[in-house]
Amino acid sequence: MTLFKIEWRNQQKALIIWLSTFLSLLLIFSAIYPQMFTPVLKQSMEQMMASLPDSLLGTFNIALSGPASMMTPVGYFAYYFQYLYLAACIYAMLLGTQGLIREESDGTIDFLYAQPIARWQIVQWKLLVSLLQLALFWVVNAFATSLFLWFFKEKSDATAEIIRGVRIIYCGEFFSLFFFLCLGFFFSTFLKNVKQSTGVTLSVIFGFYLMGILANLFDKLHFLGEISPISQGIPANLLVNGLSNQWWILIVSLLLLGLSFFFYQKKDFRN
Repeated sequence: MTLFKIEWRNQQKALIIWLSTFLSLLLIFSAIYPQMFTPVLKQSMEQMMASLPDSLLGTFNIALSGPASMMTPVGYFAYYFQYLYLAACIYAMLLGTQGLIREESDGTIDFLYAQPIARWQIVQWKLLVSLLQLALFWVVNAFATSLFLWFFKEKSDATAEIIRGVRIIYCGEFFSLFFFLCLGFFFSTFLKNVKQSTGVTLSVIFGFYLMGILANLFDKLHFLGEISPISQGIPANLLVNGLSNQWWILIVSLLLLGLSFFFYQKKDFRN
């Protein structure tokens, strides 16, 4: 429990910064919606978007019809939130990659390892703190999104559809966030310094994001979108496909978590 309190205190500042940034951006983009989608502008945007090639629309995950239509509150939210979702994946993986390596970088690993606590318990408590903070971050954002979209919606927009769309997006994307948290913990068992975590995190996140782009551009590479957790969690894809493709992400995540416990047990600590 002492390790839990220490970890919570160490990560609390980052949680507040990320949460404040997300809430501010969600409020700003939600407030823009009624200004952008007046009847005249809506018609102009539909005509402009319809003239673009399907491959380009697919690359930017823009839908002009169906549940992910950009001309609806949830579809508009899905479009801009895909970029915030990318940032959330970075946050989730940073929580993992920095989780088990921080003490080695700070030179306090001997103190931690001298405590009456097993190595698997170190991973357990650090994972629990990171998972709770990630869940808190996501739940607060989901509640704020529903509130902002409801407050700035047009009279013709159905509240039930907004809540349903937000629920599908946030539930589906949490599978991807959990995957990157577990993947971060897995990498953290091999990293030598906490400074390496940022480079590894950005490389992995944007690598998976690029796989999704290539899948949309080239039919022969469509399979890349099926194996990219980033692509599976894109809001527009979730609104169309639901949560049917998320369970394999959970299975791989649990496998990575098990490997993290295993390799941390074998790790050779060095200052």
